[in-house]
Amino acid sequence: MSRRSRLNRQASEAVLLTHMELTRVRLLAANVRSRAAGHAAARAHSRSLASVGRPVSAAPLLAMLGCFTLGALLIGPRRVLPVVMRTGLAGWIVRNVRLRLAR
Repeated sequence: MSRRSRLNRQASEAVLLTHMELTRVRLLAANVRSRAAGHAAARAHSRSLASVGRPVSAAPLLAMLGCFTLGALLIGPRRVLPVVMRTGLAGWIVRNVRLRLAR
């Protein structure tokens, strides 16, 4: 083998090894990014008091149902039902009257 062909082979190997190292670094970086995105997505979908508060504030009937359920579990349905009927019915009537008057 001539000296020139040995140099060409060594240069080709060096280029190939450099390319392989660059590809390895890119794959590692992509792996780290995908794991970080996966953790961020998992945190975004986790159930915490703050993440539950947004849908509850957007759906007041859901909040009322949740309060009724919690009250029924804590003090019993017999004591909760009259309170829920009074406040829920009064709130429903006032809301409907307000909507009708606003038209």
